[in-house]
Amino acid sequence: MSTFKNIVIEYGRYSATIWLSRPEKRNAIDHQMASELLEILEILQENKKILMVIVRGKGSHFCAGADLKWMDRKDLPNDLQAGTLLPKLFMACYIFPKPLIAMVHGTVMGGALGLMACADFVIAEENSRFRFSEVSLGLIPATISPVVIRRIGEFKARQFMLLGDVIDVPQALGAGLVDHKGSTEDMEAYKEYLCNIFAGNAPNAMENCKKLIITVSGKNIEKKLFDYTARLLDEVRKGAEAREGMRAFAEKREPVWKKQ
Repeated sequence: MSTFKNIVIEYGRYSATIWLSRPEKRNAIDHQMASELLEILEILQENKKILMVIVRGKGSHFCAGADLKWMDRKDLPNDLQAGTLLPKLFMACYIFPKPLIAMVHGTVMGGALGLMACADFVIAEENSRFRFSEVSLGLIPATISPVVIRRIGEFKARQFMLLGDVIDVPQALGAGLVDHKGSTEDMEAYKEYLCNIFAGNAPNAMENCKKLIITVSGKNIEKKLFDYTARLLDEVRKGAEAREGMRAFAEKREPVWKKQ
């Protein structure tokens, strides 16, 4: 277990779970939590034993977004201001090289939707509620917009963000904001299903796959893009991991990275 103040880290055999831990504040993100999340993501990125990361919330809610008191503070140094830390956090989550799973429940608002949108898989408790509440406060969902719009598309983002109304799980599923729903037991079972698959995949290949998708997404279909993908494939193909994977396939055995 970690000694962070506003997050708690639990290590599994091949996974790490980051718990947002300000339950008395509905896990609202402040400068302490944002800084700790950035720190632990960097640590987990370098930890070769960790193949996947899960983000969850302590208490009755996943996260109520950014702490409004923090957003209004002017006494903090620039590197701890919300306008500096939140973009860094969402960028770090978006480009995190390992599979990232968000397991959400209760209330999910504002900046919490940015964390969700960065995850590769979002598992929601069936009674969860989501809301882009910014316009009701005279604000706009500026910092989360790059990742949310990338995930759900321009016009669904217009509808959700302009209305600022409560979104239930079926609506979130239909929009692509959520990938899987269920009871607490269903959520745990689906998480285990994902983790078991990730534990059997080649770790470097998964990292290169995420890099490929992030780079290719939104690019024009043209020769230089295919040149890039061909170079990347050639680099990966020549690596020890790919050679082991192809050799194991030919020899009809499990590759060395396959976890039991």
